[in-house]
Amino acid sequence: MRRRSEFYRGRRQKRNLAIIPGVILLLIFSVGIVLFYSTQKYAVISDDGVKVELPLLSSGSVSYDESGQEVKEFEKVNVTVQFEEADYSTVKQTASGKVPPLRAIFIPYDDIDAETVTGYANRLSSGNSLLLEVKREDGYLKWYSSTPTATRWGLNMNSPDSKEALTAIVSQLKADGVYVIAQISCLQDYLLGSKHDIGINVTLTDAYGNDFRDEDGRYWLDPYALLVRDYTVELVQELWDMGFDEVVLDNVCHPVVQNIENADGSVTPGVNYSRDMSTTPSPLGAVSSFAVNVGERLADREEGKYLSIYVHSVASLSKGDTSNGQDAGLFLKLYDRVYYDTDKYAYTFNVQDITPQCKVGDVKDRFVPVVINYLPDNSSWILIDSE
Repeated sequence: MRRRSEFYRGRRQKRNLAIIPGVILLLIFSVGIVLFYSTQKYAVISDDGVKVELPLLSSGSVSYDESGQEVKEFEKVNVTVQFEEADYSTVKQTASGKVPPLRAIFIPYDDIDAETVTGYANRLSSGNSLLLEVKREDGYLKWYSSTPTATRWGLNMNSPDSKEALTAIVSQLKADGVYVIAQISCLQDYLLGSKHDIGINVTLTDAYGNDFRDEDGRYWLDPYALLVRDYTVELVQELWDMGFDEVVLDNVCHPVVQNIENADGSVTPGVNYSRDMSTTPSPLGAVSSFAVNVGERLADREEGKYLSIYVHSVASLSKGDTSNGQDAGLFLKLYDRVYYDTDKYAYTFNVQDITPQCKVGDVKDRFVPVVINYLPDNSSWILIDSE
């Protein structure tokens, strides 16, 4: 028989041991928060990262100001900020590559009048386009421009009714089914470059501060000058409004110059620019900057309006030309076509050089050989007739 206990045994309470780790983690977290905010003032930022310099452990010396506040003194270092030249290899592709083939005859500035242009149009047996040189290297326009820059700085040397006359020529050509292209000189412009007497400073200067002129006596405009870029954009938009299907920019390049080596070993730049630079300028950087700025500003345009550009050296077809600053690969990202003066002997090699740079579209539509008395096996070309 089981023996009964004479005493009542109290119920044992179970101990919740699982809460202990949680309490410990909460304490650690709380201490971490306190340390984080209390030590922020001791944070030291350097090129190697961020570290905490506690007063008792740091190598800096301690002093006190007039109010008795502790002042931490660290070793002084020399800081140099270095700017690198812009990298235009990352420019995004904005040109679609979808362009109609053009087979054009070139019409020089002095031949542009209604009768002579009609004569050129009648010779388009295998062609479909005419290219009109409407702005020469001397800066003269074939029409009276109403752009802000031309109006303000007196750049119109033609009669006021010349704009209406040129517009009528373009209108008639388009009515006859002719694709019409305008060619304008950009960074060679004697007229704009010579306007010093009314406050324009847009030319490259030589090592002595004088206007830079090449061996042919031509002014070269500064690719960095905002007025030069504005003027180019204004003219292109005006020509589109007048009915031109395409505008091609010529002379978007840099004069080939040599720096001056001084007796003490230092080097004086052969040309200087119209604005201060935070980086060492170069022909490639200057021309690329101009081409990107103008191309991006004209990217949002009406359907059926095209923008193209010339290159003038073999090196520019396959890589950036560090002498004249042109880079066909960069231009093809922003411009619908690239024009190039060539001949029947070099043409095949030129196509091979530029093909890897043409990422979108048909290279034979987008690469336009400009030839004299010879028609290349290309879907697009410009023919210059010569006696």
